Amino acid sequence: MKKLKRALFVIHRWLGIVMCAFFFLWFASGMVMMYVEYPELTRDERLKNLPPLDLGSIKHSPYSVVESLNIPSVFSSVSLSSVQGRPAYHFGSPDSETTIVFADTAEKFLGADGEGALEEAVLSGFSSLDSVPNYDGLIQIDQWTVTSSLNKHRPLHKVSLGDQKGTSLYISSLTGQVVRDTNRRERFWNWLGSTIHWIYPYQLRKHNALWRDVIVYLSILGLFSVLTGTIIGLLRLRPFKKFKGINVSPYSGWMWWHHISGLLSVIFVSTFMFSGLMSMGPWGVFQSNSSAQEQISNYTGQSIFRLASMPDVLLSSQESNSPLKEVTWHHIDSVPYLITHYENGDRNAVFNETDNEGNLDLVDLIKKAASELLPDNRLLSIDLIDDFDDFYYTRHNSFRPLPIFRARFDDSESTWYHIDSRTGLPVSRVTDASRRERWLFNGLHSLDFQILWTRRPLWDFVVVLLSLAGMGFSATSIAVGLRYLRN
Repeated sequence: MKKLKRALFVIHRWLGIVMCAFFFLWFASGMVMMYVEYPELTRDERLKNLPPLDLGSIKHSPYSVVESLNIPSVFSSVSLSSVQGRPAYHFGSPDSETTIVFADTAEKFLGADGEGALEEAVLSGFSSLDSVPNYDGLIQIDQWTVTSSLNKHRPLHKVSLGDQKGTSLYISSLTGQVVRDTNRRERFWNWLGSTIHWIYPYQLRKHNALWRDVIVYLSILGLFSVLTGTIIGLLRLRPFKKFKGINVSPYSGWMWWHHISGLLSVIFVSTFMFSGLMSMGPWGVFQSNSSAQEQISNYTGQSIFRLASMPDVLLSSQESNSPLKEVTWHHIDSVPYLITHYENGDRNAVFNETDNEGNLDLVDLIKKAASELLPDNRLLSIDLIDDFDDFYYTRHNSFRPLPIFRARFDDSESTWYHIDSRTGLPVSRVTDASRRERWLFNGLHSLDFQILWTRRPLWDFVVVLLSLAGMGFSATSIAVGLRYLRN
């Protein structure tokens, strides 16, 4: 027993020395990330800064350019937006390749060079009167473009706007459009926030499997450190062993603070470490047994876009006072339609009478198609939801529309689908696996509980207070570890 106890002390001591700085930095950087997230081009930023569509200059329909250029007729996506100030169709293929064709001349866009990237930066809404754009070159990856979602756009053109905010734009060499923006404030705080919290230097992050392993095993070491410390802390309390005096701890100085603060913060620290581990979804713990892609295909129906006369309807579809920025093609239950996207965030579903028979009602189509999401299971209910709940909510910059339809099924995973009532697009899927992730990661790590996040700044106060407590405990670990190393 003595040998076991001795081993426990030795393991905890050296694990603590290794992990104490990580603990301190994780708590500190987590507070930064509460208010400054990793740079990304949000939906609202993208729409606001896209050049407006000039519908009057469209001379060719998507159908005609597909026919004339011999583009494969099966697309994963079709959209219309401005490229270098001209309207252009974007045809996405199932293998993630994109073909871009100008709608005014039916010429293929062959990619952006440095001059084109600089032109796009000037034309975009990011450029202002005080900016003097400068082309910084072609890059594969850097600290702010390491995410895999940008892989299809590489290499990237980097342009510094030279404005007061210190804005840098990253422009796709494939599409010629801005795909990421950063400014001086974001970059500064992210060196103190996400880069530390996620262990995110791009030299490591670009090796995805290695990076995941580093996070998982560091989290396991952190959990083991907390576990051994908790056992030792309980064993050294007065109720378990008699010490002289009335103090609950046999220690003094930094060791006393470490002992007491560790026991007081053990629940928060351990759940923080556990949920950090869960953020990586290790060992397939959050994998669903069903395919969302297959279910969405059931919902949309026909996969071949009918494109013949669709653009004609746009001329009479200006239902917003805001500039039209983008048009996307979709299906619900094999019925083709458009969604128009405006600068102010408005979205409208537009049906073309020449492509559809009779008057179509979007709500009726949504309800009919929803039952096809899981055709082998019964649709229990489909309800219009006009407020957020535990499984459908938004924080920071994430876009979640309201109102939405919630479709509930009686399958083995108790699947829910949330469908945008304005556009008919599925927004999210909830299964038993995602429910586990919601509580074991989001709930425990960010304290995303309704009682807190619906009552800000209460959420801010609680999370900051607990993070400061975690930093305080970690500081005692550092002090104790340094003292031991010096001796």
